[in-house]
Amino acid sequence: MRILVFGGSFDPPHKGHAALLLAAARQLLPDRILIVPAYQAPLKGRPGASAADRLRLVRLGLLPALPAKWRRRTSLELCEHKSRRIAYTVVTLASLKRRHSNAELDFVVGSDSAASFARWKNPAKLKSLARWWTAIRPNTRDKIPAFFQKINGRMPDLSSTDLRRRLAVDQSVKGMVAPAVEKEIKRRALYGGKLLSYLERSLKPGRFEHVLCVAELAESLARRWGYDPERARLAGLLHDLGRSVPLAKMPDYTRSRRLKVPALAGIIKNHPILLHAYISEDLARRRFGIEDEEILAAVRRHTLGDVKMSRLDKLLFVADACSADRRFPSVEKLRRLGFKNLDRAFAAVVRNKLDYVRGGDLWVHPMARRLWNSLKK
Repeated sequence: MRILVFGGSFDPPHKGHAALLLAAARQLLPDRILIVPAYQAPLKGRPGASAADRLRLVRLGLLPALPAKWRRRTSLELCEHKSRRIAYTVVTLASLKRRHSNAELDFVVGSDSAASFARWKNPAKLKSLARWWTAIRPNTRDKIPAFFQKINGRMPDLSSTDLRRRLAVDQSVKGMVAPAVEKEIKRRALYGGKLLSYLERSLKPGRFEHVLCVAELAESLARRWGYDPERARLAGLLHDLGRSVPLAKMPDYTRSRRLKVPALAGIIKNHPILLHAYISEDLARRRFGIEDEEILAAVRRHTLGDVKMSRLDKLLFVADACSADRRFPSVEKLRRLGFKNLDRAFAAVVRNKLDYVRGGDLWVHPMARRLWNSLKK
């Protein structure tokens, strides 16, 4: 008896998964197919959707994509899903081997997972429990271990990571996932949908467009400078959450939440809109459960900056000032500079903001003054 085991996070399941599964079935001719959705993959961090939501998407996106011949032989193996904890493939395969002692196991994964095999738990034992198969995705640079056998056929150039990015900034995934999966993602507001729907409801149209533009530019800058694009995109989406609070109510919100705002009295007296960055951080933490301190810090610092700025801080600071919806004379030059030299772009944006404030004889926040003096040094 031959069992094809197809494991993954499926976060979300897409047409690349479906194509790989079908190609594997046609080539390996298994007696049974087991799809194993992970509760949480050890190497991939927290999933973008819950285990229950991903299981629902697998049922909508993978099973119906198989011809009847293979669908009759396919079932969902829910041992990892039911464990409700990080599950290691070596444990899953050992369990399957005990339950199907006379079966040969063929484990099929995408090329990105195959490339990370050396980091899996107990790779030597894994190799003894099953035969390992993958297919090379177009334009991939993944280095696949030599013992992996190749599934024939051309696979779509799709990845769940890219799909999550698109969904989070409200870009279309039509043709990349099954229609039923796309519909369910929208219905359940998955992969940023809850945040996006909140922003769209709570912000004025122009401000909402700005948020999407900042998220897109932050992601592009992150790719250029080797930073996690998903975290940069999320910071962009969160940075103006505070704008959902009316300007007149910002001081009361800040006081009631006891937010730590430097020079609070001066801000309230001279320029209360600066409070929105601190309110954005508070809303991101409280309403949307964001716990990533680097993202929260970038949201807090995106307007005034700080003497010590992380790479994400600078990415978001520049993206907010130079997003595609901005129209001031030097914006395109600053945006191009952001892709050439991030530090110089950051300094130029700080200088541009200070020139604007001083030119209008406006109040200069002490933190902005300290930042500029540190950059001059």
